[in-house]
Amino acid sequence: MIGKFLWIIDNGHGKATPGKRSPLLDDGRQLLEYEFNRDIVSRLMALMETDGLSSHNLVPEVEGDISLSVRVDRANKMQTPLQKLYLSIHANAAGDEWSNANGIETFCFRFASRSERLAKIFQSNLVTTVGWRDRGVKEADFYVLKYTKMPAILTENGFYSNPDQCGKLLSPEWRDYIAQAHLQAIRETEEAGYNF
Repeated sequence: MIGKFLWIIDNGHGKATPGKRSPLLDDGRQLLEYEFNRDIVSRLMALMETDGLSSHNLVPEVEGDISLSVRVDRANKMQTPLQKLYLSIHANAAGDEWSNANGIETFCFRFASRSERLAKIFQSNLVTTVGWRDRGVKEADFYVLKYTKMPAILTENGFYSNPDQCGKLLSPEWRDYIAQAHLQAIRETEEAGYNF
């Protein structure tokens, strides 16, 4: 497949971001969101390369953190002959303690926009492939969605504050499902072109 877009992929949060980690599971394991996000991005970009699709890792740094304004500035200033799309990948949490919250949700800045249509493609593919609760597409004024000058979405791929989903989010098999679901959404968008 020859790609129509440059997918600017933001792995969300850095090693130094406060919080952004699960409580300890009974076996002592803990999910660190920065590591999860980067692993999903790495898996996804490898799949995209195999498909001949164009992607750019917006935040290759691991140590420290890169501010939201710097992330947006990097994306907006990136030069490419392709149309740019912004994809921020995360895992979710409902506080610092274990909870029953679960499922997948995808965010855009405004409904009735190309970003909302893009979010619906990702939400549908994520729910279908991973099989978790559909929490829907939602509006949010997240900085990276509001200030990027291109269609932009943010996926929340399960809750690491839920012990069952946390265990799965730590599993290489489930990470493959999540990366594959993102790839399926990207393929669907590429096939639609800018008419998504």
